[in-house]
Amino acid sequence: MKKWLISAVLLLIVGALAVFLSSNPLGRLVKLAIEEFGPKMTQAEVSVGAVNISATDGEGSIAQLKLGNPKGFKTPHALKADRIALSLEPSSLAKDVVLIRSIALNGPHISYEKNSNGLSNFDVILRNVEQYLGVSGKDKSRDENSGDQKKMIIESLSIRNAKVSYSGLLDVDLDLPDIELRDIGKKSGGVDASHLAQAILSELNAQMLKTLTKSLSDGVNAVTQSVGAAADSAKKSFKGLIGK
Repeated sequence: MKKWLISAVLLLIVGALAVFLSSNPLGRLVKLAIEEFGPKMTQAEVSVGAVNISATDGEGSIAQLKLGNPKGFKTPHALKADRIALSLEPSSLAKDVVLIRSIALNGPHISYEKNSNGLSNFDVILRNVEQYLGVSGKDKSRDENSGDQKKMIIESLSIRNAKVSYSGLLDVDLDLPDIELRDIGKKSGGVDASHLAQAILSELNAQMLKTLTKSLSDGVNAVTQSVGAAADSAKKSFKGLIGK
């Protein structure tokens, strides 16, 4: 009876492993890695719907990526992307450094929010990633958390047609200028996922702040011009009333 039970358990394990290996194992491993390391790095919810990557030609995609917000923010997410297109070099998967030809986000929705301390959600997420890496404060050389992560070189990373909803003194919706980063990790011999996240978040944060500052400045100028025009019109009307 015991031998039969052991055999049955082994058969179930082998069967489960066979199903796993035959149904996009690379995509499943990437999904597990994202959902395991993402929350640790960002201190926010990170989830994906599915990851599909062909081990034959290296083409694939990540569906329904969601980056939540850290504590202290009200919007339901920091970033949502329905689909991220991926292309990598399959032969590099067995090497120390994986070559990723391209990562492309098209049309993600971003929520940019300020808390009571004047920090944005992306300020806090970026700070959490830096703390995870051990680069904050005095000890900027420590990198214990990311030592076991696979390294990558990314030839092209693009974010296009991003929509930003800003919640702060004013609530505005903005179109973010397209972002394109090239040859990430090429000079250093590869970057791990933590440093890649840091690079992407830094660029996003900088572009959003720049775009928001310009938008608010344009808005203030438009209001000033409108008030000035209204004042001139009122002055002319008043002069007309008193016959001057």
